[in-house]
Amino acid sequence: MSAARRLEVIDFLRGIAILEMVAAHFSRYFPPAVGKAVGYTETAMALFVLLAGFVVGWQRPQFAAAPRAQTLAMWNRALRIFVAQSLLILTLGLPLHLAGVPAHDNAFGTVEFLWRSFTFENQIGLLHILPTFIPLFLVSPLILLGLSRSGGWLVLGLSVAVFCVGLRDPHALDLGAPTIFPFLLFQLYFVIGCLLGSAAQRRQSLALPRSAALAIGAALWLLAVMVIVHGHVLPAGSLGFHPLNLPGFLYHASILLALCLATLACWPRFGHSRSARLIQLFGRNALLAFVLHVYFAKGIEALAYFQATPATTCALLAVASVIVMWWVIRQYEARVRSTAPPAWVRLARYLFR
Repeated sequence: MSAARRLEVIDFLRGIAILEMVAAHFSRYFPPAVGKAVGYTETAMALFVLLAGFVVGWQRPQFAAAPRAQTLAMWNRALRIFVAQSLLILTLGLPLHLAGVPAHDNAFGTVEFLWRSFTFENQIGLLHILPTFIPLFLVSPLILLGLSRSGGWLVLGLSVAVFCVGLRDPHALDLGAPTIFPFLLFQLYFVIGCLLGSAAQRRQSLALPRSAALAIGAALWLLAVMVIVHGHVLPAGSLGFHPLNLPGFLYHASILLALCLATLACWPRFGHSRSARLIQLFGRNALLAFVLHVYFAKGIEALAYFQATPATTCALLAVASVIVMWWVIRQYEARVRSTAPPAWVRLARYLFR
């Protein structure tokens, strides 16, 4: 798989992550079997962080050539995420708070709600996700510095050490209130992604020798892990995801390994299919897709609260929201290349590129 094809694979995996996140947030409106299946395989956040690290690691040569410019680019990325988060707070979080929708810091007044929101002191569902990426992009220049000086093993060792510290005190470096995605723990996914991206960039290829055999081995390993975890071999409560613990990390790692290796093995035959291109559409615009999803998910949540909407209706609205997301993203991609794109397209291009 040549370097020219690399972004298509990453876009596909990002598309898988965003669609998996959508499924996880809407699973409560579907039959319990659907929710259980989604819960068994839900690794969207881990996959997002891993892929973000991969893209950063791929930029190692650019960082080595122009470290200052690349550092500013990474920090600009963190700033744009904060701006996107701020827009969500003002246009979605605040109206839901004022409307009295539960779990939107209803115990506080408007001014305190805004202060707690902008300082990451509240942990409102869905609105708590983007801040996880801010510290990751802030520290990414240090990771790239280590990689550009052939210090990959040192970077990994330090990351593992930080993860071990996080197992004892996961929220020590959280921005604001304790989050369900602590930086000390999720940085390990990011660093592993950076190492993989740097290695792939050095090879100028994502291809692996005997990729089909590796994919089969990873699938068998995942099957064994699923049997152990969901066959009640492990003591109840031994896996932790919010916050993450070591068994939870190993469980997620087995899913991610099987997914990524299967994608690489099947890509030469599958990559040109219509379904792959559809998933890539979401992956190319993952941040825009996420923001759109937040509005739809919160809208359905508010509707269910105020109108006692049946689960079947919510499920139909959830499916419709994915179709609308697809349509909006298609419109965005069609207009972003025009000589005079509309204002909303220019704003989306700045925030979500």
